[in-house]
Amino acid sequence: MHTAEAVRAVVVAGQGIPARRATAADAPFGDAADVLRHVGLVQLDPLMRVSTAQRLTCLTRLPRRRSAEAVDTALWPAGVRGGERVGFEAFTKVACLFPVEDWPLLRLSRARHRDHAERVLSASERREILAVVADHPGGAPIGAIETGAGPGVRTAGWNWSEVKKAAELMVRAGELVITAREGTTRLFDLPERGLPAEVLEADGPGRDGGAGGAGGGASEPDDELLAGLARRALGTMVVATEADVAHHYHLSPTQAATGVRAAGLVPVTIAGWRAPGWCTAEVAEQLGRTDPGDGEAVGPAGEARLIGPFDPLLRDRRRASRILGFDYLFEAYVPAAKRVYGHYVMGVLSGSRMVARADVQRVGDTLRINGIFPERGIRRRSAEARTRAAAETLAAQLGAADVALPDAVL
Repeated sequence: MHTAEAVRAVVVAGQGIPARRATAADAPFGDAADVLRHVGLVQLDPLMRVSTAQRLTCLTRLPRRRSAEAVDTALWPAGVRGGERVGFEAFTKVACLFPVEDWPLLRLSRARHRDHAERVLSASERREILAVVADHPGGAPIGAIETGAGPGVRTAGWNWSEVKKAAELMVRAGELVITAREGTTRLFDLPERGLPAEVLEADGPGRDGGAGGAGGGASEPDDELLAGLARRALGTMVVATEADVAHHYHLSPTQAATGVRAAGLVPVTIAGWRAPGWCTAEVAEQLGRTDPGDGEAVGPAGEARLIGPFDPLLRDRRRASRILGFDYLFEAYVPAAKRVYGHYVMGVLSGSRMVARADVQRVGDTLRINGIFPERGIRRRSAEARTRAAAETLAAQLGAADVALPDAVL
């Protein structure tokens, strides 16, 4: 039986978070594209209280000298005009960016949405949207699709037109893809233009039912696709239960169980876990060599990092509690008077421990820390020192000139 602390140490080590003074030469990842390929999916969220979700996730795993702007350049290189496609936008329960190489692995999800699209969208609606997109060689922004298809009504925010709803469903079904952006504007494109030829070839030689979604022909059996998803999930989660894998890719419990077993993963018993964990044989060996106390170690103050609310370490709240002992509460949409910690709270990771949480806000050229809340067993001075250092690292990456701490810390 392995201790929860040993598992925590191995999971955190598997994130590839570089040392404070790491250079591009010795850091685990060269740019955000490398991070995406490692973690397998990056959750997208437009909230800009600090920065976007994708920037925060990638910056945590990149050296201090990497900038926030470089994240977007690496994930959507060359914008609309024919750069190498790195990722495609799709959905688990929420919007995420996936490596383009993983397009074939999400075939089952696309098939489910394609069945739904065929029930709720007419063939003429889909043809009209596809025709508008085809007329935009670099991909079409949603405004152009709304103007060119249907009644021509453009909408903003969450007030979606029927054309926008249809286009978004066609993305989920694989009839359209989003692999490029112009600034923050998503560009809808045809799969044969937006995806590399080798990726489409790996997904099968034909299209299911002629609807435009890639797949069919010599595609892999369902069990092998589920096994691929399980292996991919373990690449970033390192050790996971079947429920963790199901949550990661929005699979059913049966699909997750099938994938885990078909992937040839190794079951491990972990103290305090109600269900067995699963990992690769290499990680199982690593667990056997890990000192049970490693997961309790607090790292040097200067090495601490701020962890965003949509980071792979925190996006599954139940898993974060089990792995990190960190009961995270996201309160951005909670009325101010009812918040416990603050508007946009980030975890403070030091060594293998979450030592505190901090309410963080970008205000002009200043990264402001509105509150610091030490975790149980962590001295306030220790938590404050590590929050300050983590904020200084993130501020440097965001291009903020200053870090402002609560008056009690100054």
